[in-house]
Amino acid sequence: MQAGPDQLARSVVVADGAEPPAPWAGVPVVIVDEEALARPAAVVERLHAAWAGRERVVVDLRVDPVRFRRPVSHTDVPWELTPTFEPWLDRLHFLVWHNSYDARGDEVVWWWGRKAARIEGTAADELPDGHDPVEGDVVLADGTVAWIDGGPPDDVDPAALAPAVLVRAESVDAGHLRPVPAWVAPSAELASDQLAAVAHRGGPARIIAPAGSGKTRVLTERLRHLLADRGHERDLLLAVAYNRKAQEEMAGRTTGLGARIQTLNALGYELIGRHAGRRPQMLDEREVRRRLEPHLPKLQHRLNTDPMAPYLEGLSVIRLGLRDPDEVELEADAPGLAAAVGPYREGLRRDAVLDFDEQIIHAVELLLSDGEFRRREQNRHRHLLVDEFQDLTPAHVLLLRLLAAPTYDVFGVGDDDQVIYGHAGASPQFLLRFAELFPGAHEHALEVNYRCPPAVVDAARHLLGYNDERVAKTITAARPAGPGEALTVTLHPPQDGANRVVEVVRAAVEAAGDPSQVAVLTRTNSLLLAPHVALHGAGIPIASVLRRDVLQRVGLRAALAWLRVATDPGAIASADLTEIRRRPSRGFPNWIDKWLGRCRSGHEVAKAAERIDDARVADKLLDLAADIDRLGDLARGA
Repeated sequence: MQAGPDQLARSVVVADGAEPPAPWAGVPVVIVDEEALARPAAVVERLHAAWAGRERVVVDLRVDPVRFRRPVSHTDVPWELTPTFEPWLDRLHFLVWHNSYDARGDEVVWWWGRKAARIEGTAADELPDGHDPVEGDVVLADGTVAWIDGGPPDDVDPAALAPAVLVRAESVDAGHLRPVPAWVAPSAELASDQLAAVAHRGGPARIIAPAGSGKTRVLTERLRHLLADRGHERDLLLAVAYNRKAQEEMAGRTTGLGARIQTLNALGYELIGRHAGRRPQMLDEREVRRRLEPHLPKLQHRLNTDPMAPYLEGLSVIRLGLRDPDEVELEADAPGLAAAVGPYREGLRRDAVLDFDEQIIHAVELLLSDGEFRRREQNRHRHLLVDEFQDLTPAHVLLLRLLAAPTYDVFGVGDDDQVIYGHAGASPQFLLRFAELFPGAHEHALEVNYRCPPAVVDAARHLLGYNDERVAKTITAARPAGPGEALTVTLHPPQDGANRVVEVVRAAVEAAGDPSQVAVLTRTNSLLLAPHVALHGAGIPIASVLRRDVLQRVGLRAALAWLRVATDPGAIASADLTEIRRRPSRGFPNWIDKWLGRCRSGHEVAKAAERIDDARVADKLLDLAADIDRLGDLARGA
């Protein structure tokens, strides 16, 4: 019998210690028995190494394979797990059969050939009597002979199997027999380090991409290369962006490919919706607060404080950080948080609604608790490309690993020196331990900064060298230093505000001769608003990252409401009155909005106070009315 081409390195499964067919005489034997089912780690790791490394083995199956055929449903509470959780039996089932002949019966069967023949053509071992033998697994309708490859994609040159063509097993699973194209290099003009990452042959890979090294280009060109050059199934490949802006940028760079590109939360939302058969409703922060507060102890509302803030932050840490609720309650100084988590989340399930973080943690729960659903989704997510890997939280990593199993084909791009979301559990450890999370991972490093001058690159490299946990890396500037070029740091008093920013930027623009050579950076996007407005008002051309939705942030929304009140304190909009009575916080009860519903001025607010029996609330309303009148006077210059 034929055992397939050497390049495909197929294994064989035998039963109960039987002698393997002749082509596998003398190859290593891996025994799957009761011990392997009870403690599968060693056997799975051995089989994975053989599958990923194209090593022939004999799988000696001494248990009924039905016992690990069906995916296991896990009832673990997510925060009792870690991102390293392994669905061992999922992986065992895949590794035993995916690139192996079945020699347990009277004939040796290559099941991929039989499955392919149900789509098109005839399996080579089922050709009619008198047909010439063929070197391949299936004869297609046009007479082409094809090998069906159950090994790792992209590591076998199809030309080596000519005149037969090569078809990936995942294409057979997708319902068609699309031959793997001839190997070609990526078409984009790339630096050597970028090209090495984009052209990575296959399997998991860690791409260390320092700031300015072309991270997004590498990721999008990798996506283009897999789809356009290597012929991967579009429906089986997903690029994961950290946020919507990154998703839009990646989509813009891959126009025409039909690529699947989603944010992490959109991915979680889609999984939940597909499992439920309907699209859940999303809650905004106001509704989250309304639902959570009844489950908490009575909170003390004090002036200019938000007593729910530690509870909201703690709820996020529990879910995204996979943290024990009792521990987080103590750390956040949020009494009653641990007891509130369960009832709050049960209410979300009951009403088929989600908040932002629930999109992630509930998707994890579904993948754990419904094994059949997990296997279906794994078949839809054979290859993942993940941006900003350093900012993934434990729940994000667990979600991706559950989807990427059993092969863990993840192309992770990130920089351990740029972790931003450490408060939610993001850690450089996920990049440092990438090969543990995704077995057999290769490494590629981008080493050139194309964005910054040498002085900035040198200063950053020196500063980052003090990080305790980091991947050792080389970072060089793309261009040499210019004459007299140096990094200068000047401190300005914060009270100088945006006007000082205008002076500094105007001088820098005049010196550079080009506004695009000057950048204004702040710690968060919302802090860019004042410089944005000031520079625009000064007539200095700007290209800002701010979008209109920044004005919907809580603090800015309240500030704008107060400004509108100042311009016309006698005709206050109802929505603005709601905003200004909340911020700064005065401790109003929720029912106060009914009393304020028809008020349109400070005078009317004061009149409403006269009708309220609760003296404390009435006094607060009078204070609000006085603030409205005082603001109006200031705006008029009175």
